[in-house]
Amino acid sequence: MAIRIKGVKVQSVEDTETKRLKIVKLDSKSDGITLTLEVPEALCAKIEDSKTLDVVIDSKPIVRGEKSILYMEGTVFKQKDNKEFEVVATMGGLRLVVVLKNATPAKKKTFDSESIFLALE
Repeated sequence: MAIRIKGVKVQSVEDTETKRLKIVKLDSKSDGITLTLEVPEALCAKIEDSKTLDVVIDSKPIVRGEKSILYMEGTVFKQKDNKEFEVVATMGGLRLVVVLKNATPAKKKTFDSESIFLALE
C-alpha cells in the first residue's frame, strides 16, 4: 500500500559539507510525517523553501513517477519502531530518513520490501 501525503511543506533546503549536495527537509504536522533527503544540487531547482508538495512512497514503482518533480528508487537500510516509526533508506547512494508519528500497520508494511520508490509531485 502506498503512502500518499498531500500538502507536505518544504521546511528547508540546506547545503552539506559535500559540494553540490543539499539536504531537503519536508514536514507535514497534520499527517505526522517528516522526511529528510539528500539530493544533488541539480535536482533541487524546483524544490524551494516553504513550497508545498505531494509525497508518494511505495514499495512498487509509482505509475506517474516520471512526471513528478523528483522520482527516486531506493533500498531500505533499517527501521526503528519506538514512539515514532523511523526508516533509513538509501536513494542512489544518498540518505533518506522518514519519521512517521502515528504509523499504521499498512504504512509500516510499505517499508517491509527491500526496495522503495519516492515521488515528490
